[in-house]
This record gives sequence, C-alpha cells and structure tokens, in this order.
Amino acid sequence: MDDGVILQVEGLSKTYMQGKIPVHALRGVSLSVKKGEMVAIMGPSGSGKSTLMALVGCLEKATSGKIVIDGVDVTTAPDKRLPRIRREKLGFVFQHYNLLTALSAISNVELAMRFSKVSKRERLDRAKSLLVNLGLGNRLKHKPTELSGGEQQRVSIARAIANRPAIVLADEPTGEVDSKTRDAIIEIFESLRAQGQTVIIVTHDQYVADRCDRTIRIIDGGIADAESV
Repeated sequence: MDDGVILQVEGLSKTYMQGKIPVHALRGVSLSVKKGEMVAIMGPSGSGKSTLMALVGCLEKATSGKIVIDGVDVTTAPDKRLPRIRREKLGFVFQHYNLLTALSAISNVELAMRFSKVSKRERLDRAKSLLVNLGLGNRLKHKPTELSGGEQQRVSIARAIANRPAIVLADEPTGEVDSKTRDAIIEIFESLRAQGQTVIIVTHDQYVADRCDRTIRIIDGGIADAESV
C-alpha cells in the first residue's frame, strides 16, 4: 500500500443471485483513500454505494477483488478474524443511530470497547471524555429515548470513534436531522478529520458532499468520474 493510503480497493466486484439471475451490484471498482481524508460516496438508489460500504465494512464478502484497510487485506482474512478487524479498524455511524435503548449514552459508548481489552475504568473515562467533547456532558445518563435525534447521532459518533479506528464509515448520518443539526454533525466529522481521522460518508446530500475533500460517484456498480481517483 502506498504511503498515506489507509484504504485500497482493487477490482472489487459483488454479484448476488436472485434465483438463477445474477445481479451485479459492483463491477470492478478500484479506489484509494488517504489517511485523514473525508470522502463522500454518492449515487442513485441501487447504484452500489451501500454494497461498497458493506464490503469495506467487512459485513459482506466480495465476489472478487481486494480490499486493504490500514495494511490488512480483509478479503483474504478468515471469517473468524473479521469481527476483530471491524472492532479495531472500523467505526460505524448509521442513519438510524442503532443505539441500545435500555442503556444510557455513556453505557452505549462504553459497550463498544468491552471486547477490546480496555479496562472498565478506562472505558468509562474515555466514553465520558468523548461525550463531553461532543457537547453531551450533561446527558451522560440519559437513554436514547430521552435524547433528540442530533444528540443520539452524537452518541453514535462517540461510539464509532471509541476504539480509535483507522476509518469511520458513516451511512447517511444526516439523513434524519434538520439543517442546523446536519451542520453540527458535519462539523464534528471535520474536527475528526483535522485530528487525522479518516471519514467516509455515504450521502444523498450534495451539501454534505461539498464539505468533504472529494466525492466518489457510483453509477450502475462502477466509478462514475475522475474526482474519485
């Protein structure tokens, strides 16, 4: 992998079978992302962007091609190692937050570190520090149902970066919030980028894409323009 490249994708393809009919979700996609970049992935529904995120996120296996994350070839890694790779290399931010409703904000963030050999004291200290830095110092004990959508998304972001991953993958992170909250969330991602964090955002929102360093556009399972290279 080239110096400074945190993600390398080469000739990535994914084919699903609908009965006996093959559906080509991705067709030979190649791209690279450098450490500290904030990159948007855009494309119409069904273009393959969600499939790309699922493959990079080690949630699905590619039909062919190669994905290297922070020096680790995840396409050849055994299945039993993938949970550890996801835990150590990747942080996930979802449109619907995916918080555990029975747990407080600090417990949701602390839970993300339980399988990473981090002591309970350090887990709680780190979770508190992250939430305070994201403006939730007075909401630590609140459960998701007691938080606004923007607050829940900030908890989700804190959880995503708790294990200090190589890459944060955000799937439509501003899709269910108002414009003011959208700005606040993008500013958080920009502050992470300023600290050297790599952020990849799937979005339909051109405003969000314009705030990123560049945009990767996917159409019909392939890369659509030169800005993606």
